[in-house]
Amino acid sequence: MKVLLINTSNRKKNTFNLLSSIGSLLNETGFDTEIISLKDYKLEFCSGCECCILKDKCYIDDDVNIIMRKIIESDGLIIGTPVYLNNMSGILKTFLDRTCKWFHRTEVAQKPSMIVSTTQGSGLKNTMNSIEESISQWGVALCCKIGRNGRTINTPIKRDDIKNFIALVNNSGKGYSPSLKEITTFNVQKALSSKIFKIDLDYWNKKGWTDFSYFPDANISFAKRAYGNLIFKILYKNIKPH
Repeated sequence: MKVLLINTSNRKKNTFNLLSSIGSLLNETGFDTEIISLKDYKLEFCSGCECCILKDKCYIDDDVNIIMRKIIESDGLIIGTPVYLNNMSGILKTFLDRTCKWFHRTEVAQKPSMIVSTTQGSGLKNTMNSIEESISQWGVALCCKIGRNGRTINTPIKRDDIKNFIALVNNSGKGYSPSLKEITTFNVQKALSSKIFKIDLDYWNKKGWTDFSYFPDANISFAKRAYGNLIFKILYKNIKPH
């Protein structure tokens, strides 16, 4: 099992140190780990041309595909960011913008994931929620969020802090229990794929997701399944095809 840890700070300080501590615990558990820093890669701003959505390719020649491939090939993902102006680092936002096609045709569905953030002051909750808002649209299985501020920055990471992540990685993401918001997002994407973009519909059909109210390996109750089916029916009825 390999876990990819992404440092999105321009410095190897608090966020990097926290990721390193988590990586050491994962190594002790028997996982292989790799820590990368986004600053070491060439990342250009998204131009909003929609080529990745419509043609499944990006015309920008940089390292985004290298990073995306590393995420795809990992068994678990941990993203770490410092708090900048009450939110994630700019380089992380730039990277997330460039993964737009995963909001339509995810290649990391139910990837066990964790968010880490550090600050000397406030903003942890907003920062981690903002990242969650983005990567939940990739369809990952987000099971842990760890934050440290000026008062707690030296508090050691314990195995108990990441036990849910470890368990989910060991189970290859199977059994994840999605929130209603995640189920809503899934069915929004399914409805859009059914009515708007043929390339999306072909992908969803190939994956076999169109027959489900959420990703097949998830732990979803009858009530949540019914909720997802209802959301899809409403959206499918009201979305007008191009």
